[in-house]
Amino acid sequence: MTLLPPTVKQQERIDRELRSDPEMTRRDVISLREWLKKQPHLPQHIDDVRLERFLFGCKNSLERAKQLIDRYYSARTALPEFFAARDPLSNDIQECCKVVQYFLLPSLTSEGYRVTVLRIVDTRLEKFSVEAITRRIMMVLDSRLNEEVCLSNVMIIDLQGFSAGHVARCSPTQSVMRRAMVAVQNSMPFRLARVHYLNTPSFVGNIITVVYPLLKEKLIDKFRFHVGGGEELHPYIDKEILPQEWGGKAGTFRELNDAWKKKIEKNRDWYLREEKISRTNESLRLPNSKSSIVSDLSGIQGSFRKLTID
Repeated sequence: MTLLPPTVKQQERIDRELRSDPEMTRRDVISLREWLKKQPHLPQHIDDVRLERFLFGCKNSLERAKQLIDRYYSARTALPEFFAARDPLSNDIQECCKVVQYFLLPSLTSEGYRVTVLRIVDTRLEKFSVEAITRRIMMVLDSRLNEEVCLSNVMIIDLQGFSAGHVARCSPTQSVMRRAMVAVQNSMPFRLARVHYLNTPSFVGNIITVVYPLLKEKLIDKFRFHVGGGEELHPYIDKEILPQEWGGKAGTFRELNDAWKKKIEKNRDWYLREEKISRTNESLRLPNSKSSIVSDLSGIQGSFRKLTID
């Protein structure tokens, strides 16, 4: 699946908002490389392209990029349930691709945002694994980190077929879900603009009442709940970039899901290699260097509000 680059207008907006300066980026990459050499607990194999992506995702802030690079590798050590056994041909990932459709749309929105869709096709609760879904999401995010930049992200979660049991498993009151949120939100240089929930069942209101006190207001403000289907997205997202089932031209749900399944399978060797070398050696961490991921994980027993939302 090819992710189409920004159009001229989209690139102009990206450049305006992030004040792109190739020479400054080059100097910042050199600075990050020098900083990495002084961090004995971190891997040293990351390439310049990915360093640039971290800078881009951190709005060209060197200090934020350093923090996020540390978190990126620390998460892979602290959260093995999401970063170990990342073989796209394994039974759990293959099964996950059948149970849950998860894909990115090829075209950016007019604002320069990338759109991601998640929906279930097999509604049996015993087939629904938060761990497998999160592992697959992180594999896709790593693929994106290798090949694209976007201004921000829009997430579409289609709740058609979700039972109260499914929604309960995705609640941040669940330890595995809190750990998954740390992995997804706090270790990748991707910003979040909006989350659209489609086909929202009536019982979700009761669950939201319980969950909202655990969330940051900044995250809550990004949520949009719709009782209808894909047609409700048309006022927010260019219709033609959506899947065919929602009135667009991007391809069908099945075609898009299958394309991303094949994409991670194609990158199998990279995932297996990175799984072994993209870890921290905490015994070598300098005394004045504290793992913020570890702090987040120790804090999830208390408040979910510690999670960073940009």
